[in-house]
Amino acid sequence: MEKDKDKEKEIKQTPQESNDYHFIQEKIKERPINRKKLIRRLILTAGLALVFGLVACLTFLFLEPIFGKMLSSDQDMVEREEISLPENDEVEEPVHNSIQVETEEGSGITIEKVVVETPLDQMTLDDEEEPVEPEPEVVSENVVPEPEAKPETVYEVIPLEPEDYRQLYRKLYALSEEVEKSLVRITAITAGTDWFNENYVYTDQTTGVIVGNNGYEYLILADSRKLQNADTIRATFVDDGTGDLTLKVADEDTGLGIYGISITDVPESSRKQIAIAAFGVSYKDTMLGNAVMAVGNPLGYKSIAYGMVTSDSRTVSKRDASYQLLTSDIYGSSNANGVLVNIKGQIVGIIDQEYNEKGMENLISAYGVSSIRKLMEDLSNNRPRSLLGLYVTDTLPELGMPAGVYVSQVVQGSPAMNAGLAKGDVIQMIDNTQTTSVSIYMNIVQNKEPEEEVTIVYFRPSDGEYIKMEETIKLETME
Repeated sequence: MEKDKDKEKEIKQTPQESNDYHFIQEKIKERPINRKKLIRRLILTAGLALVFGLVACLTFLFLEPIFGKMLSSDQDMVEREEISLPENDEVEEPVHNSIQVETEEGSGITIEKVVVETPLDQMTLDDEEEPVEPEPEVVSENVVPEPEAKPETVYEVIPLEPEDYRQLYRKLYALSEEVEKSLVRITAITAGTDWFNENYVYTDQTTGVIVGNNGYEYLILADSRKLQNADTIRATFVDDGTGDLTLKVADEDTGLGIYGISITDVPESSRKQIAIAAFGVSYKDTMLGNAVMAVGNPLGYKSIAYGMVTSDSRTVSKRDASYQLLTSDIYGSSNANGVLVNIKGQIVGIIDQEYNEKGMENLISAYGVSSIRKLMEDLSNNRPRSLLGLYVTDTLPELGMPAGVYVSQVVQGSPAMNAGLAKGDVIQMIDNTQTTSVSIYMNIVQNKEPEEEVTIVYFRPSDGEYIKMEETIKLETME
């Protein structure tokens, strides 16, 4: 027992309680600072830092252009060009399609058989049209005309045959193939897992239109509503080459959006075949009764259909805008998409079936391009658009309304609402410009910059009369 107690006492003894380690105790003294040596080192370090900095700057200046070209694509070095969509006016001219040429030897007469299209204003319902005698030339008595031996050309009108009808459709089909070079098949791909933990892939398709090339990327107009929440938005070009698109900007009112794809991301074979779309005009005096083609997906899948414009006077009212709606007799899918094209191969409408009336869900309708041209340009160039906040229509003078545009609705929280404008007001003037039509109202507002102030003169109905009022309103940016 005594041995165990001695052992326990020995274990509990600390080094401080023992004098066995006194020989290793020492005291450390700090070395005094050599100020001169420290200053020399600081000067040397600063000098070396300055030299290295100069060398790095010179190296960057000389080598940056070289490495920049190696690491960056050509498109990154190009300034983006502004997209412009010029109008291609349709001028109706008589068409002379040459069928056959015969020459009688020695007679000096050339006989050319042609099919002549009679201008609209000269058409009659008679089967036989009397030839129009040419007006005699007025010759001055004092001038003796010199006889000239010119070959005489005689035009012979021949009837169309069934083969000509077939050839006409083949030409229209060939024209549609040219249009398809400026179209893109867009597929929205969404993948996920359902409630039963099974994987699924959902796809939706629409047609895009190549509206421009800004030097860096191709810009494609499409219906963004069909592409929302997609994991991948894939474009298939005319030669079946593919590439992924990204949404640049979209218009909340029409659903139209601009999608971009870098030029380098488009397969080289596709770049050689695709084309920028050619847009025509869709004014009321050029469309009604004219032949058109629906190209893209008029039947809900890749297809083509022929018909004519049956109405060009319908409109769709949106915020500070009213867009023309073309209707046709082309029977297609209620989910159709694509474009309407005139017989010159120009796009005159962007198909949208949302506004079809009941009972006509399958008749192809489209936004007239003339009414949305400014919208397409603003979206393509990502320009901020001004918001006043009114839905307007043309006034009805027969109801005793003043000249101007009628306010049918005011956007909640808009500058117009905050200024006190209300449904039933008639806008007569904006900044000293008479607003005699919706198109004039649109041009004024759309050409203003956000945050710019406008002075509006309008009339408000009160007890059977119209009271003239005036407000200065600061525009906002349209979301």
